[in-house]
Amino acid sequence: MNDERVPPLRDRNLGDEWLDWKGADEPSQITEGKRTYLLLSLAVLVGFVLLGFLFWYLALPRFEQYGSVYSTILTIIVVAGAAFFLIWYAILIGAVVSQRVYLAICLHRRSNLFIMLFPAVARLAQSFGISRDRLSHSFIEVSNRLVGPWRNKNGLVLALVPRCLKKDLKTELKAICADFPNVVLHTAPGGTEARRIIRAINPSAIVAVACERDLVTGIHDVAPKIPVIGIPNTRPLGPCKDTSLDIEKFRSALLFFCKDS
Repeated sequence: MNDERVPPLRDRNLGDEWLDWKGADEPSQITEGKRTYLLLSLAVLVGFVLLGFLFWYLALPRFEQYGSVYSTILTIIVVAGAAFFLIWYAILIGAVVSQRVYLAICLHRRSNLFIMLFPAVARLAQSFGISRDRLSHSFIEVSNRLVGPWRNKNGLVLALVPRCLKKDLKTELKAICADFPNVVLHTAPGGTEARRIIRAINPSAIVAVACERDLVTGIHDVAPKIPVIGIPNTRPLGPCKDTSLDIEKFRSALLFFCKDS
């Protein structure tokens, strides 16, 4: 069902988001797994820890000049910080691999750290020749595994689909959403409109269909406040034109949030 609280959408042009599109050379469907983002983010995290110890090594003589108490405090702060981030990442991997609820709950208050790593991971991925879209797809796969503990049994679920989706698929998705009384279906041509719809609806959970780039931006904007399951679309004719999706993934995402309603 649609919601009258949201005013009409504005048109969207193919703009800066896809200026690097290479036409037929770009794959229409990306299937990058979780391992890519997990390994690269681990490398980034280890790099940050090593930088922390380098700072400790360089700053320790200065602190020792003021007494052993100050140098001890510095050492404790650096070691505790490194231990916190490494333990946090170990819990992250455990939650993604095992999908144990209690592990994911441990990440609930710190899941924004996972999101904050993305820019640094993207730069590292670029140096290895991993495209932005491949990394984004892997990020979404990881993010989707961490939403379990925050589903709201009685809340409203917002289903967001892109305007570029094939018309017949939109009709099919509308029919699927009609089977769930607490699901609201809306079309959003881009991130700006999606944020406007989310503010108007104020959902308890979101199932979003879009390209990897829009999904990553959306997850950055609303997670972890609102749980999001992202479903990347496929682009047989290129971005923003007659895109498609895996219908069963969409249905499964709705069932995940609505099965206990």
